[in-house]
Amino acid sequence: MTNQLFRQTRWRLGSWYASIISVILGVLGWGVYEAIVHAHQITVEQELTVVAQTIHNSLEPILKTPGKLDEAVERLLPNFCTVNKPCELKHDTYLSQYYLRLFNLETELIAIAGTRIDSSIFSFNQEKIFIDNRNNRYLQIIYTLHTQDGKEWGYLLVGRSLKDFDAYLRRVGWILLLGLPVIIILVTLTAWWLAGLAMKPIHRSYQQIQQFTSDAAHELRTPLAALRATLEATLMLPNLSEKEIRETLETLQRQQLRLADLVADLLLLSRLDWDGKDKALASSRLECVCLNDLLSDLVEELGALALASEITLSYQCPFNQLVIIKGDPEKIYRLVFNLVVNGIENTPKQGKVSLELTQNKDRAVIRVRDTGVGIAKTEQPYIFDRFYRVNKARTRNKGGSGLGLAIAQAIAFSHQGTIKVESALGEGSIFTVSLGQIVDRED
Repeated sequence: MTNQLFRQTRWRLGSWYASIISVILGVLGWGVYEAIVHAHQITVEQELTVVAQTIHNSLEPILKTPGKLDEAVERLLPNFCTVNKPCELKHDTYLSQYYLRLFNLETELIAIAGTRIDSSIFSFNQEKIFIDNRNNRYLQIIYTLHTQDGKEWGYLLVGRSLKDFDAYLRRVGWILLLGLPVIIILVTLTAWWLAGLAMKPIHRSYQQIQQFTSDAAHELRTPLAALRATLEATLMLPNLSEKEIRETLETLQRQQLRLADLVADLLLLSRLDWDGKDKALASSRLECVCLNDLLSDLVEELGALALASEITLSYQCPFNQLVIIKGDPEKIYRLVFNLVVNGIENTPKQGKVSLELTQNKDRAVIRVRDTGVGIAKTEQPYIFDRFYRVNKARTRNKGGSGLGLAIAQAIAFSHQGTIKVESALGEGSIFTVSLGQIVDRED
């Protein structure tokens, strides 16, 4: 059900992304096409205007009588043909690039140049864009011609075939029309891939939340079940001696303490997660912490636990230099406490656990070494996960909840620090914590 939900979400996310990008590409493609059409149309019009003005300026100085053509005009214009004379023009000149028409003041056709005569088609037409009976488009301009003495002679019509222009636009249109679906397919595949990429951390977080909820419920159910079983067994007894009552109460107290510790750890993790998001709130709680004194107090407190476990606990620090950082002393204490307790619990009798404080440039480095059972390489990527236990039986029997190392890592991260482990089975473990920026004692 969960996977189906994420697949549907991925599909919707990818569909929205592909649809929006496709619409944008479609509008962009249409805009590009219109821009190309506009640019080429302006270019063609400018070329035609230049040609028409050149012919107009060349004809007017040699025109003498309105509506009459002189030999000078025939010499000026190539492929020139008058209406009242037979002309030998090639058939394909009908589709030549430019054509010229001369009309008298009554708009009657007098002469042509560039195309063959066809009075039904090449009549006096003042439309800027002209379409013939073969659906070929022409762009044309009309000028009024004057004689040498300024009288109106007639009209000059200069046109240009748009066949090459239309063919180019068709090619551009087909390229855009065929290219757009290909691009949309690529965009859709990319959107599906990006949606999956975006959903991965969400899916991973969801799985972690599910696992965390399941583990938390399991951890809470165990002591609650023990409490219930103890109470039911006690209530079934008719008469209880004072010793039995005391033993029952002690059992209930142990289970209650385990529940309280578990809830406290969960609340601590929740606060650490929130502090990690609210940097301003977290930084307001920081103060100067002398790690030399803090670790010395911690070793003194855990000495009794190490002694009871028959473990040698030692502490090494630079005696001639104080290592002071900005941080939350209670959380840093809890961080190192969890690591040392973890070392003691996973080290057999007669083993050793050592705590070292050093300085690496401007950072404080804390190392917890033990000669315990070690951690397999396959287990190491998961040891900081919440409720994860390398040895489930040992940890559960000692009352561990599987949150100690997760809390340690969260505290290290909240102090802009890091925590890493080096371990091998049967060779013990080394946990290295790098914390904050060391401050001067005067600060």
